[in-house]
Amino acid sequence: MLENQIIERKAIDSFGILGSLYDGNQDQIIKQHYINSSIQSSELSHLSSCIIEKGHINKNFNLLQFIGIQDELRLHLLLNLAKRVGIASILNYSRRINEYTRFLYFSSIIRKEQIIITLEQIQQLILSSNLDLNATHIIRMIDFGIEFIAILQLPYEINITQQIDNILDKIRLILLNNNNTLILTNEEETILEKLINITTYSNISSLMTVNRVSDLFYQINRLKMNSNHCHPLTYYLQSIDNLDSPYSSKNILLKILSADNCKQIEEYILQFRIPIKYLEASVNQHMPNYLYGHLQNRIYHVRQQYSILKDIYMKKIHQLTKLLTIADKDQFDMSIIFQELNFNEQNSINQLLKDVYDLENEIQIENNLRKRQLNDDKISEQDLNENDNFLNTNSTANITSDYDPDGDDTSSQSSNNTNDNEIDQTTLSDDSFIENDLPISNEIINILLLGETGVGKSTFINSLVNYLHFNRLDQAQSNKPIAIIPVSFLLNNDEQLIEYNDLNESTNENFNYSGQSITQHCKSYIFHLYNGNKLCIIDTPGFGDVRGIDQDNFNMEHILKYINNLTHINAICFLCKPNLVKLNQYFQSCFIQLFDFFGKNISENFIFCFTNTRSTSYTPDDTISLFQPIFDLFSLDDISLQKENIFCFDNESFRYLIALQNDISFNNNDIVQYETSWKTSTKESNRLIKYICTGLNSYSLQNRCQSIKHAQFQILHLIRPILETIRNIFRNITLWNIESPNQSIELYSTIIHHLVYSCLSCNPKIIKIGNFGIINDFPHEMQNKCQTCQCSPNRHIQIEYLLNYKLLNRPSKNKISEMKEQLLILRNASVQFAYFLKNIAYCTKENVILVNLI
Repeated sequence: MLENQIIERKAIDSFGILGSLYDGNQDQIIKQHYINSSIQSSELSHLSSCIIEKGHINKNFNLLQFIGIQDELRLHLLLNLAKRVGIASILNYSRRINEYTRFLYFSSIIRKEQIIITLEQIQQLILSSNLDLNATHIIRMIDFGIEFIAILQLPYEINITQQIDNILDKIRLILLNNNNTLILTNEEETILEKLINITTYSNISSLMTVNRVSDLFYQINRLKMNSNHCHPLTYYLQSIDNLDSPYSSKNILLKILSADNCKQIEEYILQFRIPIKYLEASVNQHMPNYLYGHLQNRIYHVRQQYSILKDIYMKKIHQLTKLLTIADKDQFDMSIIFQELNFNEQNSINQLLKDVYDLENEIQIENNLRKRQLNDDKISEQDLNENDNFLNTNSTANITSDYDPDGDDTSSQSSNNTNDNEIDQTTLSDDSFIENDLPISNEIINILLLGETGVGKSTFINSLVNYLHFNRLDQAQSNKPIAIIPVSFLLNNDEQLIEYNDLNESTNENFNYSGQSITQHCKSYIFHLYNGNKLCIIDTPGFGDVRGIDQDNFNMEHILKYINNLTHINAICFLCKPNLVKLNQYFQSCFIQLFDFFGKNISENFIFCFTNTRSTSYTPDDTISLFQPIFDLFSLDDISLQKENIFCFDNESFRYLIALQNDISFNNNDIVQYETSWKTSTKESNRLIKYICTGLNSYSLQNRCQSIKHAQFQILHLIRPILETIRNIFRNITLWNIESPNQSIELYSTIIHHLVYSCLSCNPKIIKIGNFGIINDFPHEMQNKCQTCQCSPNRHIQIEYLLNYKLLNRPSKNKISEMKEQLLILRNASVQFAYFLKNIAYCTKENVILVNLI
């Protein structure tokens, strides 16, 4: 190896292998190669680093430098020349960084691998590769390990903040000392629950979904136990430009700027990027709660100024990228480049920061007054009816668990028990409702959204947010569209593909397979209403999937299992297109399963929404009559199919907004139609929310007669703990009779607060506890496809906790006779449960108990 030709690169794309070709100009792996050559691998004694840093708007805190990313790679990331993936996606962090932000960084090198390869073999590799590839380097050595940076948002309470800082220092010392045991007191765990938000970026995908400190620590220990599951941390790259090859001239020379030039450019970018990101979070996450009353015009002005500044900044970055790309290295002059850029907006940025600060102080006063009003039991209903607004209709572009300036964690107030990872929150605020007859409350309004694949459920949610946010189309056009779910569609006129928001970043939408449901799993979107209510719309996979009736049944079972965690439901919204000739045949099956699960009285909470109704003059046309035969089948004569629970929208005006972002032009006639569409849809959106809040009674899911489906879900939930208990009883009986009566094995579990799965196809990972080989839980992350293995998603089952085993130097607390009695009880219960699932619930053709036991 020629040491002077070796450079280091942080492995932001962790899919590189030894021998992979690397493009140093864009810092990306361009081709993987499996080389027939020996590999040297050495285990290291966990060379760990752990740092805690505080954030502040006035401090030029360089996040990328903090996590050890090299100069050139940092520039490529800031200029969007390299993909922001893995730990580098921290640049996409959307929350405010201030004195209540903490950065917890951890890195541990566990293994080093090096390929033994000659220059002749490298030359042969280049000859055998695609000669048009812009390869500049080859990966010669890789450091494997664990790396993450967790960004923690602390509550705005100094005493709580100090306590959290003390706990974090304790965790840092444990991580530095490679101590595998984190023991927190009940008080410390309670304090950590007050964290407003935790966002993690890592070289390992499973760590990027963790949102609890204890879970993060547990996952690290699991990875340390099996170094094969650690991912690349650092690539050591050898240049291939100077090799004696007839094709070396086709390789683009790596343009490495001087260290001074890199520093100058980076400082130039950061001096504007940091405050603009701060303003972005302020405008998108903090202002929306309060877009009403006398502050409305000032907030609107702040939004406009921010939008102007951001556009200028993005153009300057694009210009800088272009200048650096075409610059001649021998005649490179930074002063000329900065003169060309001439960004003179620092005064405007400072003024806008001051405006935001002043506004938030006034907002805090307003909010305190509103909270006192909410808590005043003497307020009469007549007084409440005099409020100007009740719907907060300004959504955020980033909807992940908004910070509440009052110090409240809104997600913790939810009465629903759905998974944290399946809930996105946004806050709506405007004066869309001039009349308000809603009492102030803090209830959650749950709306289940059902419909065929392709009807536009996700688009409907996006559209609804924009209709409630902007009263008029011209207001919407003067701002960026709000797309809380990624958008992808074809324009009718020329079949041009239109996309908005990064489709690759979505973990719940898959746009790759025509005819299949794009939405993969149920997901809740929470909108905060001005009267204190929270509107929760549950997006669901569509039925009528091209994969057939089995997939539809699978999706429906998933939907029912999801809402089984709710305390109540306020409305079931059926989304349809107008003027249908016939309904999808699965509608009837859908109603059967809904009535079986809820009971027939749930029909009182049915509402019907129609999309794309501009062509039918904003009416459902013939489609509504197609439901009547289905209701007659169930003797539902009293179901309401009247104007009050029928709502007509036109999503095309929202798509028009998205198309404008893709530089698509429209004629005046189209624009007039879209303005009418927007006005009508806005009116219907307000009517829809008002009807759900005032015209429907919530349907409680508690203390009701349970259906067969409810029993099925409860039994399926019990299977794993029953079988794990049976297994461990057998182990302890074996120890008692054969091995050592003075030892026992104890189970303890760690609850997982996000979606993870176990793969039924992957080879199990065996750990040794005493003389027992036990299959160890290893969680797989699922984002449209498994991020951990290549097995089919259908071979994965969700797990809600991870099991750990402890070998104790004392006998079991239960006598041998008691353990045998427990076995008998569990065996009989298992037999009855298996019979119920197979012969009564008809949810499986197999004996579920036996399948899981084996």
